Amino acid sequence: MPQTLPAVLVIAGLDPSGGAGIQADIQTLSALQCHCTPVISINTVQDSRKLHQAHPVAPEILEQQLLTLEADFDFSAVKLGALGSAENAKVVAQSLLRITANNPSIAVILDPVLKASHGGLLGDESLQQTLLDEVIPYCTLITPNEPELKTLTGEPSPPHAAIKLAELGPSVLVTGGHNRNMADNTLENTLTIGAHQPGRAQRWLITLVDGEFRGTGCTFSSAIAGYMAQGFSITHAIEKAQHFISHTLESAYILKSGQRIPLRIFKP
Repeated sequence: MPQTLPAVLVIAGLDPSGGAGIQADIQTLSALQCHCTPVISINTVQDSRKLHQAHPVAPEILEQQLLTLEADFDFSAVKLGALGSAENAKVVAQSLLRITANNPSIAVILDPVLKASHGGLLGDESLQQTLLDEVIPYCTLITPNEPELKTLTGEPSPPHAAIKLAELGPSVLVTGGHNRNMADNTLENTLTIGAHQPGRAQRWLITLVDGEFRGTGCTFSSAIAGYMAQGFSITHAIEKAQHFISHTLESAYILKSGQRIPLRIFKP
């Protein structure tokens, strides 16, 4: 019998060095036995050490790709990464409007990538505002780190900033990679439940894996999307994704230069 895999729509940026972005999404979702339909929203010029240039895809091309895929697939989840421009974010918002109208319970996961992991902007203030006004209200879960959380809300207190975003509807998972407890060798991921969702706030204390890594946010958010596409709840998907990313970091490999790359190509 042919096997049916859940289809996950991914809209994200291309990192030609292969460390992060849409390649990380494809590898992660493939490892989790999902079919990834990847749509590139922003092309970049970067190597393993630095982002040199970023060029958003033309919004009309992005729109045509999304309309074509929507007509062909029944998606089980949507994962969003760097969108590149306010114009592209508006196109994505219209796509989410159509997709959620047909499937109100679909999981939509946003990793609000505003900077490359090694520096360099991937969006401006108009993009940030469009995310807040038009994209985030359609999301089930957003996964900002603390700098992204502050940039999006202007709120210096992470708990207050998470509540501010959750009032727009989605649950907010604040990832702790930028606020590590080196004394205990841990980081904390904190979940605030969205205003229109059931559940309760939770915290997870994660043991650190030594080293500096590339594309961890992409990997983590895609793993959550993959598990939710398979029918797991937000909290169960987060727990399984944390286990998944720990394995990828423990097996991470080194390129000629730059940060280590999580080994995403394995069956968990």
